[in-house]
Amino acid sequence: MSNKISAYGMDEHARRESLPMVLGTYAQQFRKDFTLSLELRAKELVPGGRMVVSLPGRRSDDLASKFSHIWEVLAQILRVMASEGVIDKLKFESFYVPMYAPSDEELRELIQEEGSFSISEMRVHDPTNGVDSTLIVPSRFVTLMRAVFEPIIVQHFGNVMDEFVRTAEQRWSQPGSLQEELAGNPRVMLVVSLAKA
Repeated sequence: MSNKISAYGMDEHARRESLPMVLGTYAQQFRKDFTLSLELRAKELVPGGRMVVSLPGRRSDDLASKFSHIWEVLAQILRVMASEGVIDKLKFESFYVPMYAPSDEELRELIQEEGSFSISEMRVHDPTNGVDSTLIVPSRFVTLMRAVFEPIIVQHFGNVMDEFVRTAEQRWSQPGSLQEELAGNPRVMLVVSLAKA
């Protein structure tokens, strides 16, 4: 996917206007990549062989734009870093995270259309469900964000992760602010058990 869509650098109104186009483009790319991945895994497995796929997603009744919240948080942190001069504003404007979170129904449809696997079981779960709220602290969430995004951030901006961590932790420095943000923007993981047809 070429870097032709500036998902974060434009002003807020223009960015929100372009969000459906951006998400549509990401959905197309996800469909292409996931289908290829299924085709390649099917070549590796014997008939009846099994595999489990786990990926971030959304419930079928959630809009794709709602899931984009985590990318919005990332953009807001980087925007602060650009305004403070920690990262180059032009680099920020050309940065994007080409990730898409399919719904469980989209994932089911893709697997069925590709045809190499049957679905043994599919689950949609919230990874924070049942977690003691005292364990949901900014440092833990920032560590998770760092684990997910560090390679793409360092590749694009250089070694700025210490400042990223500082900025992100500062964002949630008020007690309860992280829990409030997470409660308003639930995340889910899609887990599907597949058997080669």
